[in-house]
Amino acid sequence: MIQRAQSLYLLIGFIAIVVMYFFPFAGLFWGSESGMLYLSSFEAQGTLSDIYNPMLMLIVSSLTGLGFLVSIFLFKNRVFQMRFNVLVFVFNAALIGLMFWIPERIADSISTGDFVNVSYKYAGAVMPLISLLLLVFANRAIRKDEIKVRAADRLR
Repeated sequence: MIQRAQSLYLLIGFIAIVVMYFFPFAGLFWGSESGMLYLSSFEAQGTLSDIYNPMLMLIVSSLTGLGFLVSIFLFKNRVFQMRFNVLVFVFNAALIGLMFWIPERIADSISTGDFVNVSYKYAGAVMPLISLLLLVFANRAIRKDEIKVRAADRLR
């Protein structure tokens, strides 16, 4: 039921998670070399491209995106949809945490003797934050709908 505001919020949140697959979320810079961190790979100049195992990030981001998509179709049971969105919120928060923890771990494992600078000024770093905000907006809209339905049932 796409015409509901919460369904649009959830759909845009899903699109934000999908967009994250195509843009880097962190950049690492050390000495004269650099590397870009994507959900599925670490593209670096030199031999450090095999330092990143993307499975954990891929699993959490896939569960987050799938949660957004499933939540759109739970419109018939609003209370369950709100509770399910809490689970999606946890996955999204875990994705945000991993998005900042993994680059720091990679920076620690790069042993070049140079200072490793981690930058999060990329589109992929903003997408989980946008999806988290849209998830909160969706839950607020679902709660408002539930209040309206309960008020209408009381009047009958």
